Amino acid sequence: MPTFSPDSLLAVRFHNARPGLELVAIIDAALPVALVTADVLAQDRKRIPLLDEFVLRLVNSKVTTETAIAGLLGLPERMVNQTVAAHFSADRLDHSQPGPGQPPGARTLRLTPRGQETAREMAAITPVRVSQAVIFDQLLGKAKPYDRRTVIPRRDAQDTDMLLLPATHSGPVEMSDISAADLNSLLRERGNSDREVLQVKDVTQAPARRVMPAKLLVYADADRTDIQIGVVVDGELSHAHEIALIGHGGAKTLGITVEAPAERPVLEPELEEARVALQEVTQLRAEQAALQLGPASPLPEPSSVESAADEIRAIGVFEHAELLDEALTQARRRILIISPWIKKAIITTDFLSKLESRLTRGVTVHIAYGYEQNDTKTDPVAVRKLENLATRYSDKFTFTRLKSTHAKILIFDDTWITTSFNWLSFKGDPHRTYRMEEGSLVRSRHTADSQYHRYLELIDQQRQ
Repeated sequence: MPTFSPDSLLAVRFHNARPGLELVAIIDAALPVALVTADVLAQDRKRIPLLDEFVLRLVNSKVTTETAIAGLLGLPERMVNQTVAAHFSADRLDHSQPGPGQPPGARTLRLTPRGQETAREMAAITPVRVSQAVIFDQLLGKAKPYDRRTVIPRRDAQDTDMLLLPATHSGPVEMSDISAADLNSLLRERGNSDREVLQVKDVTQAPARRVMPAKLLVYADADRTDIQIGVVVDGELSHAHEIALIGHGGAKTLGITVEAPAERPVLEPELEEARVALQEVTQLRAEQAALQLGPASPLPEPSSVESAADEIRAIGVFEHAELLDEALTQARRRILIISPWIKKAIITTDFLSKLESRLTRGVTVHIAYGYEQNDTKTDPVAVRKLENLATRYSDKFTFTRLKSTHAKILIFDDTWITTSFNWLSFKGDPHRTYRMEEGSLVRSRHTADSQYHRYLELIDQQRQ
């Protein structure tokens, strides 16, 4: 059973969220937020039931028999007896000794030290000024119950070329932007029902610019004229954010365009004939992903397609990244990647760490890139990082600039993938045109060996 990437799981969950449209891309996005500390007047709710409180307060006021308490409260003595028994069990009440002039068997109620403390606490509950940490969503212009641990510096989002979403509220957060009702709503959403905010006295905004990672789902019709955006925040579709983005101009303002699917590379006739079509593969992956999502996810109808040790099948756009990660984490003998362009959004610390781990395990690596002489789509920083790694592992890693290549190839061990997908630049281009990318996967030692040697010769011929 394969392990699916977060994007693949999102694709399984939300690919039918726009009837008549096709999910063509999932984009890493950065939602602008502000970290705010609100100085508030708040009161913590009493955790003791009302009747329990009244009994303790009356005993504290020298009303010391169940009969007298029931009479004052106008309640059946049976209810008071049950409450008194509960206080005895909690060590808040006990019986006092008969006083002067009282019959020997007379018993009255008294507060234990613990009961006295509880009574004092109830009498002393008054509103206090406290600080309340708040995340202010600058696209929606309101405070939201986001987890602060998920928020990152804006520059980190820029360094990884996340798509920065616009801010409806770009100025300082002021007292008028956050109400007591807003904060109480946030507390309830976080599961805190004990505190009630009565008044916001002041707000302080942290100066550093922050963002919260989000996902944009790009949908398009068959003609690629109707482009719609879904926004996933905290793992769920947010219609409020979608409406806010529409107010900013939607996909057009964000620079998102969609083109017709690229023509996939055609296999040799015998392989093409044996190739399992994308629709069947997608069905199988949907079934497998639903199992990973859990029993709450609806399971698609069973498919007759089964994965085999030797297989020839289609791969869809959302599977490519998983296969690249499989190569970087599981290859035992060899990795060969050809990609016209290289982007720093792909050549991350995590990518380099995984690649170096393969090299230290004796895996032979070949990476080749290059589209034209004056190439502006490749990031020099990403190239330099790979060059440095190749220098350190010169006996195992060759990194080659080609004169020109349209090939998009991944080979690892006995797996060969040919596709229209740019392996090392599928993220990080702000001017990128999105489209469905389809390729073919062949797991066969004979075929992988043949293609491996073929592309090594191509690299040698095209070496710049």
